[in-house]
Amino acid sequence: MRSYDLIADVGGTNIRLALVEDSNITEIESFKCADYPSLEEVVAHYVELKQVKIVNGCFGIAGTIDGTILKMTNLGWSFSVESVKNALGFASVSFINDYTAIAMSLPKLSEKQLTVIHAGQDFPAAPRIVCGPGTGLGLAQLVKVDGYFECLSGEGGHVEFAPANPRQIQLLSALMNKFDRVSAERLLSGQGIVNIYQAIAFIDGKDPQAFDASQISQGFINQSDSMCIETMEIFYQVLAQFVGNMVLTTGAFGGVYIAGGIMPRIIDFIDYQKFIEAYSHKGRFSDYVLKAPVYLITESQPGLIGASVYLSQQKQKGKI
Repeated sequence: MRSYDLIADVGGTNIRLALVEDSNITEIESFKCADYPSLEEVVAHYVELKQVKIVNGCFGIAGTIDGTILKMTNLGWSFSVESVKNALGFASVSFINDYTAIAMSLPKLSEKQLTVIHAGQDFPAAPRIVCGPGTGLGLAQLVKVDGYFECLSGEGGHVEFAPANPRQIQLLSALMNKFDRVSAERLLSGQGIVNIYQAIAFIDGKDPQAFDASQISQGFINQSDSMCIETMEIFYQVLAQFVGNMVLTTGAFGGVYIAGGIMPRIIDFIDYQKFIEAYSHKGRFSDYVLKAPVYLITESQPGLIGASVYLSQQKQKGKI
């Protein structure tokens, strides 16, 4: 029986598992989390299916990595390093945040796995940031320290929404009637798209359709509904403003990388000029922000790639 390392991308709905041998990722499989009573059960099923022995495991988790016991809010799963090691017999187990995993993938992504939104300049040694509007708004920063890549993660998606024009001020005012505090994630997420759409209807005195985010984005793609069009234009311009602010904060001249499930769907229909204008609308620091390139990640499994990189570095450091 051959020995491998195992990597995983654990979301609220699906878990993706794969094997790693000499940095080669193989045997990617996806499972519905709800079909299994625990993390240990689904991993054991995968290992039995592949008939392999696992040495080390690295799990990217959609949630805060804080404390000994980790809990998946929407699943009822509860697990720890020790519970996984004991149940599965792994030599080592690492849990990292899902955006830490995506951040760790950035140096490995090729031109074929990216779409260039803004070329910028080339500063390969500079910090990089990745953010992703999807179910929520993830954010992480990647820096190089003593030859190794290190991820600085936090909850940057929950900073306050900062309106940049009169229409967005109206939008903030409308959203403040609904939320005690309006964070960036209240706009830059799947539910955020619905929030924008409903706020526009409230501002303009219109009756909104009972659309979800997918229907709103489809109305934008088809150019079939004026409120859907304005909603998505506001969405991607607010995203551009947000990542521009992150460049000001971090000096991420190594690049801004956009992940998540929303932008790949609409990227062929956005106005790049409007995106870049919103991104660089920073007054005296517009040229500063424009130095940083902006990419969309088109690779389907950046979390698995990043988990593999993380494991490799842990071995190089002698930690496993």
